Amino acid sequence: MDISILCLVYNHEKYIRKALEGFLMQQGNFDYEILIYDDASSDGTVEILKEYKRKYPNRITLVLQKENQYSKGIKGLKLFQKYLYPLAKGKYMAFCEGDDFWIYDKKLQKQYVFMEENPNISLCCHNALIYQKESDTLKLNVQAHPSGYIEDRDVINATKGWYPTASILFRADYIREQPDFCIPTGDEVLRSYMACRGDLYYMNRAWCVYREFSDGGWNTRYFQNKELAKRHFRDIVEYLKAFNVYSKGRFEKYYKQRLFLGIDKYKDAHYGRECSVEALRSCLNDLKNPSEPKVNAVLEEYYLLNAIKCKDYYKVTIEEQFSGEDEIYIYGAGIEAIKALIELDKYGLAPRGFIISDERNSPTELLGNPVIGLEKFKFDKSKRIWLCLINGRQDVIVTLRNKERCQIVV
Repeated sequence: MDISILCLVYNHEKYIRKALEGFLMQQGNFDYEILIYDDASSDGTVEILKEYKRKYPNRITLVLQKENQYSKGIKGLKLFQKYLYPLAKGKYMAFCEGDDFWIYDKKLQKQYVFMEENPNISLCCHNALIYQKESDTLKLNVQAHPSGYIEDRDVINATKGWYPTASILFRADYIREQPDFCIPTGDEVLRSYMACRGDLYYMNRAWCVYREFSDGGWNTRYFQNKELAKRHFRDIVEYLKAFNVYSKGRFEKYYKQRLFLGIDKYKDAHYGRECSVEALRSCLNDLKNPSEPKVNAVLEEYYLLNAIKCKDYYKVTIEEQFSGEDEIYIYGAGIEAIKALIELDKYGLAPRGFIISDERNSPTELLGNPVIGLEKFKFDKSKRIWLCLINGRQDVIVTLRNKERCQIVV
């Protein structure tokens, strides 16, 4: 057997026919099987699966649960590992969940030939179209990523967009040797593990459709269930710790950014993209863990870098941080600095000036206030420097923390 198609299904009555037709239309010089796991669906999914099994008895194998295993803590990749991997006969495995579907009949052929010709590749994947139900529109998933090898930073953070589960083809022998990691999401663990077994390759072709926020889908449950979302963040932490040992620290420098992405998602889902400072603090408190000081330090850094994006940041900062006796200097001279100036004026406060990193080709004053280059600024403990910039914020924080006699307001 050349390829085993593995499909995880739960209450996908609305979608499963589309997925099955995408599997069955595949053409090429390879043989394949379809293994479908249903986690005790309560709608009409199982009846549809049995219908297709009758039509294609030698092509389709069904694993039908009577009790839902996800609710017992067996989920995602764990379900594949326990129920489908032992049945798979293929040299390669391909994933597609029951609410997604393939749209190109040579998808597997293209990937199969490529993997056969490139034994150094452990996993290949491709682009996808994302279907957004609310707007009934399609958009391209991965942006600005030409076909080619996947870099280590994108193995962990996928900075150009996440590689969809329905796009993946990988070597089956490797997956059977995968350690028993904590699994936040199956595709993330699979991708990073496979990067330790060979090269990863991306094909910039949209050969499948991923349904965003489908009924019962992962994103839908994540946005609806706050406890599930918090648990998912903790699972990411546990996975990164274990994987760091397995990979001997190869990807460690990208972990902080991965946690930042996890915080972003949790905040957007449960507190909103444009939340208040109080909401942001509550969000980060949700994710704190007394036994994880390194993670808590990342959460604190996230606050320093992102509080300025909150809708009431300037108001809250002035009320909490400043009095009429303070000698205030605003670091920055862009739109954020102007926002700070306007808000200070509402409280009858005025800055002594603006500080900028590089004074070359810059004005000597801004709205009647002097503009001072960082190298010429005279630091002392009586002066309070308010960081009012977004771009380059982290670098400025590091620079000012290295200065003696410096009071920083972030």
